[in-house]
Amino acid sequence: MMRLLSDLKDRLSERDLQILHDLEDFRLLTTRHIQRLHFTTGHRTSSAATRACTRVLARLTELGLVAHLTRRIGGVRQGSAATTWQLAATGERLLRALRGSGTRRRYTEPATEFIAHTLEVAELAVRLREAERDRALEVPEIQAERRAWTRFIGTHGAPVWLRPDLRAVTAGIDFEQHWFIELDRRTERGAFLERKLTTYGAYYNSGQYQAAHDLFPTVLWVVPDLRRSEELARIASSLGLPHEVFRYCLPDAFIDLVTAETNGAQTVPLPGILHPDPPTTA
Repeated sequence: MMRLLSDLKDRLSERDLQILHDLEDFRLLTTRHIQRLHFTTGHRTSSAATRACTRVLARLTELGLVAHLTRRIGGVRQGSAATTWQLAATGERLLRALRGSGTRRRYTEPATEFIAHTLEVAELAVRLREAERDRALEVPEIQAERRAWTRFIGTHGAPVWLRPDLRAVTAGIDFEQHWFIELDRRTERGAFLERKLTTYGAYYNSGQYQAAHDLFPTVLWVVPDLRRSEELARIASSLGLPHEVFRYCLPDAFIDLVTAETNGAQTVPLPGILHPDPPTTA
């Protein structure tokens, strides 16, 4: 098996390996995501770049390294650009062999809601990479799913897991900004949000992150509308959480907010960056 994996490695370009690593990190990516990440130069049009990307993915599929899902998110009119890809078992074994470690993951067809949420989180990560390529900011770190999770000791001495959708560090000329990013699709009820926010409050109070980095990350909620941000702000206030830790924005304003805060323009009003009024007490 090791000989076969070594032979496979010799047949792959650096870009091929980067695609495999991204699929491992973000679990799911569309053809369009992969094209935006790895096929941005040397093509006259976006369509030409997508065709080149599709050819590479077809070759990686033939090698057993990637696989596409049967469910399509986004509708048939988007064509092959909407095809969703994941790492195949052989691709996962290859990356584990290259690292010399790692836990084996079982690859199955995920549920529709999981696909939609995972792809929207991946879209945020792709936008961060594009902002870095456009030199709007630097992104020294970006972690998704399990790599973004952290365990800490809660108030009663029991281990607790904090599970953000993304963890990122962005940097400008004068500032380095740390982020926990939550992509909210309004599919979770208030009880889930209260547990999530309570966990953030417990992690903040533990001081673990502050001890390692001399700061606590901004917790950025990417929400569908103002009403959802107001609901989150109301729950955070009822739990006594520091309101300055949390930010809220619509998906289209995500990069605007991250760029403004990273470059020190925190007070600049921008469309889609939400500032819910703090709840008032009677």
